Amino acid sequence: MVDVARRAGVSRALVSLVLSGKPGASPANRAKVLSAAAELGYAPDVNARRLREGTRRLVGVVFDGHDAFTARVLDAAHEAVAARGRDLVLTMSSSAPSSASSASVRLVRALRTLEAQRVSGILLISSGPVDAEAAALLSTVPAVFVGAYAPAHLAGRVASVHSDDEGGMRCLVRHLVDLGHRRMAVTRVAGRRSGDLRAQAVVDEARLLGAEVLEVPAAAYDESAGVAAGREVLGALDLDPAPTAVLAANDALALGIIHVLRGQGLRVPEDVSVTGFDDAGAGPAPAVASLGLTTVHQDVEGLISSALDLLEAPPRPGEAAELVLPTRLVLRSTTAAPAVPGSTDPMPS
Repeated sequence: MVDVARRAGVSRALVSLVLSGKPGASPANRAKVLSAAAELGYAPDVNARRLREGTRRLVGVVFDGHDAFTARVLDAAHEAVAARGRDLVLTMSSSAPSSASSASVRLVRALRTLEAQRVSGILLISSGPVDAEAAALLSTVPAVFVGAYAPAHLAGRVASVHSDDEGGMRCLVRHLVDLGHRRMAVTRVAGRRSGDLRAQAVVDEARLLGAEVLEVPAAAYDESAGVAAGREVLGALDLDPAPTAVLAANDALALGIIHVLRGQGLRVPEDVSVTGFDDAGAGPAPAVASLGLTTVHQDVEGLISSALDLLEAPPRPGEAAELVLPTRLVLRSTTAAPAVPGSTDPMPS
């Protein structure tokens, strides 16, 4: 526990609080502790005791990010698992390595760690690649992808619970079109199925409504990728006609884009409207809400509850193994009608 505290840069008391599943730690500190514990392969003594007793009450979790959405999912998992009288074993993989094969090796290592702990099921908060060896390990224990899609080669073998990505993005497009936007930019996150689905939903819905869409590549779902995408958006603003709204694939990307726009003296939403996806700051640390980001809310508690239900009662062969939960549009202050050309005032809506 001392090593975990040192790695996370927090007190030993805080580590004990987080690893015992008790409330009181902020999402940021909880994420630091969980990441440090996963990196060090640390498991609380209660896990060893229960393993010796053979109760198999442990739920394994593989996660691959430090973002606000992942922190919210981990928080919800701790609370939901504890409420069911069970405990978590956490391990971290990577979905942004130098090559796809090295990502799979990391996932295999994470899965083997959980296998050694004799977990009764695994929650995968990860959308990284899954190779044949990792797939074989996943076939030996109930597993559910949470907030992500099961790879095609695991369809029907590993369950998934995720939000309605396409429906959420289509709602954002309709909102922007209703405001008067007719040319938009959308980020497409490379190598992520959710990134492709969200971007394509924007393209398709905009086409139906008579609007144009410019695609901006994004390397990941984090704020640094948002800063890079924001620079691409700045270049697009020199086009004629220029986009008047940007739909980011998640909140972190949106915040990075807003940072770049405001750094160049542009006003959000007076000059450019920006939207996100996740509503990741809607929990104990409402950063997204305080920044006024218009976004799509994902039901994190519903995702975890549904995933745990699937672990406890796995689908039979041939039954639907994919659950899609509805999203909710959250209107705040980063969207407005586009400015009238040659004016500093928005168009009347």
